[in-house]
Amino acid sequence: MRPIKQLTLPLALVLVVAACTADNEPTATPAQTPAATASVSPTLEAAATTGLPAAGALAPVVATDPRPAPELVDLINPDGSAFDLTAYAGNPTLLFFGYTHCPDVCPATIGELYGVFEEAPQTQAVFVSVDPERDTPEFLTEWTQYMHDNFDAVTGTPGAIRRAADDYGVKYARVETTSTAGYTMSHTADLYLIDEDGQLLITYPFGTPAAEIAADIDRL
Repeated sequence: MRPIKQLTLPLALVLVVAACTADNEPTATPAQTPAATASVSPTLEAAATTGLPAAGALAPVVATDPRPAPELVDLINPDGSAFDLTAYAGNPTLLFFGYTHCPDVCPATIGELYGVFEEAPQTQAVFVSVDPERDTPEFLTEWTQYMHDNFDAVTGTPGAIRRAADDYGVKYARVETTSTAGYTMSHTADLYLIDEDGQLLITYPFGTPAAEIAADIDRL
């Protein structure tokens, strides 16, 4: 793994709440799903120079005073063991909240993550489910079999997930539908970049291209 230097950049949480439409089947694997096409590309250098996020509602948000990433306590891995964010120390980690039955937003995000893995292979990713009713440990065990080795998924009790989401400023809500799936989940669709020292550095809005994220990681 390449050595990584700590970035001293801003952080503020941009909440992009994505309403995922209902579907009656789990989503396809990333290889079957096109990546997000929205493009936002303010440079990391420009943000560092100004100390402010670049103009536009869909710009990555950085800050001059990074803080330790919230630890996601009381969440569990698919095998039932306690999740430990500190186990990812030494590698850049991309964290996001979503759910496996999401038909559009989450598959697009996962597609971009695969692009990041190709360009910055030291990167790890953690998916936190906001749908514990369907995303049980048993289901996630099966689902993650088709994912990249650098991709992990975690779940927990409704209370533990709510606390984790609140710590990151993530909003989500169950939305009842008339589809065979019964309900969908509306949720914040940001990606959170955590450096090798466990500092929360950058919040990427939904649709940020993999190349931009990988370039930021290479600069760490």
